[in-house]
Amino acid sequence: MLDLLLIPVAVLLIAALWAVRRGDHRLHGYLMTAAFTCIALRLVLHPRDLGSSYSVIWLITLAAAGLTILLGRMALAWREARTSHSAFPRVHRAFGALTLVGLALATLVWLLRNRA
Repeated sequence: MLDLLLIPVAVLLIAALWAVRRGDHRLHGYLMTAAFTCIALRLVLHPRDLGSSYSVIWLITLAAAGLTILLGRMALAWREARTSHSAFPRVHRAFGALTLVGLALATLVWLLRNRA
């Protein structure tokens, strides 16, 4: 039943990617943080539903997402001219793509797990 939390996460991810495409970077950050929170909430609410290997996969994915969010904050600071490090947007974009691929694979493994 808690797997239904993946539906709002998918909607949040789509809305976040749409927001960044429109140029609303702050809204993108808020939506991505909300998606991260929903996934973390799912893992905290019923951790025994997942085996140890699934938990490790999700913890690695959440760690990558957290790092991507931190890099996104630095990229936003550069966009708003609060820092002079221009490499942050590229690094954030690369980590974001890797995190999105990891999230897709973790979700696929989660949904295809054997519930015997």
